[in-house]
Amino acid sequence: MDEYLSGLAEELESSLRTPDRPHRIAVKVEPVKMATDRAVSLGVIVTELVTNAFKYAYPSGAEGEVRVRLARDGALLALSVEDDGVGMSEAAKPVGTGLGQKIVGAMAASIQSRVERDASTRGTRIVLAFPA
Repeated sequence: MDEYLSGLAEELESSLRTPDRPHRIAVKVEPVKMATDRAVSLGVIVTELVTNAFKYAYPSGAEGEVRVRLARDGALLALSVEDDGVGMSEAAKPVGTGLGQKIVGAMAASIQSRVERDASTRGTRIVLAFPA
């Protein structure tokens, strides 16, 4: 997963980074092996969450960092995608059709997890814990 998510982050940064969105993606992933179907679900989740952070976390032209982490937590794996941007309220409605949130929710369910927002941090932090 470390190689897969690092490569995915490089591809996302090169395709999403613009002069108006000069953000960086930092990846910290423990070396974990995972079945292909679960890895694909995780990749879809990371892609959607990182894309949303690039689009909405920071004001136009402001630099920012999006952090992707995957670590063992006992018998679970914990994935987090976070930024230090403007944040979002608990009552925030999806921008656009909300299809991205539905996709993330479906992919989370496929790995026996659910999407949780950690409101204790500055910006937005999304966390998923799932069986290793």
